[in-house]
Amino acid sequence: MPAMVAVDAMGGDHAPEAPVRGAVEAARTMGIPVCLVGDGEKIRAVMDAMPDGAGRDARDLVTVRHASEVVAGDDQPVAAIRRKKDSSMAVALAMVRDGEASAVVSAGNTGALMAGGVLILGRVEGVDRPALSTILPTENGKGVLMLDVGANVDSKPEHLVQFAVMGSVYASRVLGWKPVSVALLNIGSEQGKGCETVREAFTRLRARGDFAGNVEAKDVLSGGVNVVVCDGFAGNVFLKTLEGAAEMIFKSLKKEIGKGYLSKLGALMLKPAFAGLKARLDYSEYGGAPLLGLKKACIKCHGRSGPRAIMNGCRVAFQYAGSGAIAFLEEELRPSSIPEGGS
Repeated sequence: MPAMVAVDAMGGDHAPEAPVRGAVEAARTMGIPVCLVGDGEKIRAVMDAMPDGAGRDARDLVTVRHASEVVAGDDQPVAAIRRKKDSSMAVALAMVRDGEASAVVSAGNTGALMAGGVLILGRVEGVDRPALSTILPTENGKGVLMLDVGANVDSKPEHLVQFAVMGSVYASRVLGWKPVSVALLNIGSEQGKGCETVREAFTRLRARGDFAGNVEAKDVLSGGVNVVVCDGFAGNVFLKTLEGAAEMIFKSLKKEIGKGYLSKLGALMLKPAFAGLKARLDYSEYGGAPLLGLKKACIKCHGRSGPRAIMNGCRVAFQYAGSGAIAFLEEELRPSSIPEGGS
């Protein structure tokens, strides 16, 4: 299969500028073969407007596949994929299905990408529901992979078990994290805490060598474990709360710094530290959220993604597609490999 990454050039708040610029940069600096999918005229106009250094020879660095339709942010996911067959998202997914590309990257409608992933790419055997995952910064600097963060708002125990297996495989095979430690997000660390779904998942997972038990929300970012499993409702609330808290902290710091001369002087001295902290919390550095459990590599970038986030999304997609993780996951998810429960 070609190693090319198909990028949905019309998806996201800043399309087509951000996807085009990010894809060109991925091709230019990382050597990743990229195909931009979308309105060909608009895509080429963005490339032609790129400054020298970033856009020089852009047309020679990437290929373009024209698609006449766009999946909007407020489109109904399944209907959009089924009715807009010539949308940039659907065409990019079809390219991967048909072997013209090895991975897809999109900052577009999350629900539509999820639906398209299932309908066009298909699920790995043994996966009931693919999960949306993301990497979060941790106190120890190593990061933590959390899933699901929004694809499934209501999960059963077997789904959480599948998420645990998918997260463990991705962490070890793609991210290179060893050893892998997997925990269930819960209201307490003790066994027996939480709702019936989480308690049952705990029982099924405790036989796995990489299972570390429960973890409370306040400890997720400590780095004590490197994979955290939860249903999409809890994961999405956790993620958006974290984003809101980070924004509030930086806004509050900026406000306090502006109050006086000494504060401004102190801020100037601490500028490198502030810059380093901001970089650690910047989602654009993490390269998007893999949709795990699909038969092919599919990366969802933040809807507000700029060029750097798209560039890193291409990097992650390229690495995921070439890692062999999906084939390994298929082996891990064979019925005989999944614990059905325990005493």
